[in-house]
Amino acid sequence: MRARANGRMFRNGVQHEDRRRQAVTFALVVALIALFAFYHPLNEGPARWSPKTPLDDHIPLIKELVVPYVSALALGPASLLLFLVTSARVARSSLVASVLLLVIAYLFYVFAQTHVPRPEVPGDDVFSRLLRLVYGNDNAYNCFPSLHTGFSVIMAVHWLRYDRRIGRWVAAWCALIMVSTLFVHQHYIADMLAGLAAASFACWAAARLTDRFDQEADSASTSRR
Repeated sequence: MRARANGRMFRNGVQHEDRRRQAVTFALVVALIALFAFYHPLNEGPARWSPKTPLDDHIPLIKELVVPYVSALALGPASLLLFLVTSARVARSSLVASVLLLVIAYLFYVFAQTHVPRPEVPGDDVFSRLLRLVYGNDNAYNCFPSLHTGFSVIMAVHWLRYDRRIGRWVAAWCALIMVSTLFVHQHYIADMLAGLAAASFACWAAARLTDRFDQEADSASTSRR
């Protein structure tokens, strides 16, 4: 019974689709990887403006929130892999949304770069060491819009599409990731809001583009029969 249920689970994966859809999905994965390759070269100064507000000065450093912050680095790829093998349509939508988000973000990083200064992090506990590791491996630029926020929105939206029951829990964790960007002092409030707006638009556009593609692919498949 369990084996049969697992078989149904994987039936909608990209591995069971026609070559056209597989090719498009593969191209989107390649495009996303290629775009990520530009992140570090763009993560340089100088900053051209600052979206900092007076409220940002009152946000304390909560180093324990580095845990949800870094969890996004694992949750994103794991979610995409699951979508690819179990729900190719959700995977394609998340890929298109991710590509659009990066294109939007990179336009800001190229033409309107920003910077968020990091505080000193004393202590030798695991949270302090992990936060210093984050600071040491990520320059303090590429802040507006927040990609951690943007990808959290994309993950939440597509997990809710994939499975509403589990998606609620994932969405709640994604909300914590978004909040953590402020409390580990990686972003300002405006960065988070910009990431939310950019990702919301990307998800909206991706849903329409992928729905149209799948409808056309379904029609073409039906006409060939």
